[in-house]
Amino acid sequence: MANVPSRATETPIRVLASAYACGPNWGSEIGMGWNWVVSTSQYCQLTVITELDFKKDIEAVLPTLSLKYPPVFEYIDVGEEGRKLFWKQGSARFYKHYRIWQKKALQLARKLLEHQKFDIVHQLNMIGYREPGYLWEIENIPYIIGPVGGYNQFPSAYFSILTPKSKLFYLARNIINGYQMRYMSRPKKAYRRADQVILATPSGRKIVSKYSRREPILIPETGAHRLSTDDISVMEKSDSDKLNLIWVGLLAGRKALPIALQSIAKAGYKNKIVMKVLGDGPEAESYKALAKTLQLDNVTFCGSIPNTEAKAEIAKADMLFFTSVLDATSTVVFEALQSDTPVMCHDTCGFGTVITNSCGIKIPQVGVQQSVDSFSKELDQLVAFPDRLQKLKEGCSQRLGEYYWDVKGKKLFDIYQQCLD
Repeated sequence: MANVPSRATETPIRVLASAYACGPNWGSEIGMGWNWVVSTSQYCQLTVITELDFKKDIEAVLPTLSLKYPPVFEYIDVGEEGRKLFWKQGSARFYKHYRIWQKKALQLARKLLEHQKFDIVHQLNMIGYREPGYLWEIENIPYIIGPVGGYNQFPSAYFSILTPKSKLFYLARNIINGYQMRYMSRPKKAYRRADQVILATPSGRKIVSKYSRREPILIPETGAHRLSTDDISVMEKSDSDKLNLIWVGLLAGRKALPIALQSIAKAGYKNKIVMKVLGDGPEAESYKALAKTLQLDNVTFCGSIPNTEAKAEIAKADMLFFTSVLDATSTVVFEALQSDTPVMCHDTCGFGTVITNSCGIKIPQVGVQQSVDSFSKELDQLVAFPDRLQKLKEGCSQRLGEYYWDVKGKKLFDIYQQCLD
């Protein structure tokens, strides 16, 4: 294996990374890829293979950044149909185009290797385990894959909150996902080849550990930015004498908004609780109807609003009520902690690892009624004992420490170094 570059000569580690989704001014997978690249570029020289659609945004923003080692980008076109399917989230037909793109990424990587020396090859994103790309076929260079996610299943104990259409969708997803986790061969080949596998959530550890040469490292796929003066200026809490909750996300089955609505309806201090719901989605009308049935005049559906406005609303809230039962880590969790807004959630997925009793409240993910009972009791406790809420608010910024993007970039650099030892 290659030697660790000498810091005395300021020779950076050279990394060839594949990140299909990577661009500024975006959240979700695209923003995650971009933030990993930018944060790591303070420590390493990255050459990043990404999708052509992000070129305009990247080339507009990259010159404005102050990076020690500005990354170099190489672009591959996924094609118009593939691009449309990518933006249509959840389309299984996208994977055919994505697989072809990954094969082209391998071809491009080999061409680059003919003329340049790279110390590390990294399959960075997208994070779903189903498509690990083909960079693992490159030999004699340390190879890293991750963060890897997608191993979470929709919990069967929560099917009762789903519409009939959603039940069919998640049942089919669970069956297909279970089969793919067991029998897909390329992820296993990638793990066997990898000098290090990074997991986005704990759920894949058992499977990945069977094939990886080293114990997988858990690092959530997303993170937090250190706040600017402008960000801090909007962080004003509401002065209401009520418990101000906020719920943010896609109005769809896996986000489990009905649990939040039923929990508020059952709370003894229901009249001292208000909640704003930010987001839209396929179940919006049915959830509004449920709130009306439960006589929740204290719940306001705000629809989708710009991210800057959403952050301001999160900052005003006393707590983020995050009821999701199937997710990775979720950016909104970090946005809440940045605003000193504690998080109440299930103890599951990536966010279950991030949230502790110092900055939020977690309950076991057992079943719908157990969740409603537990959340409603916690809401009553927060109303009855406001000092507890204040302590949770004070713990948010401290918990964020290891999840800032600059810290995560250093973690990734350390992993690179370890693989070069």
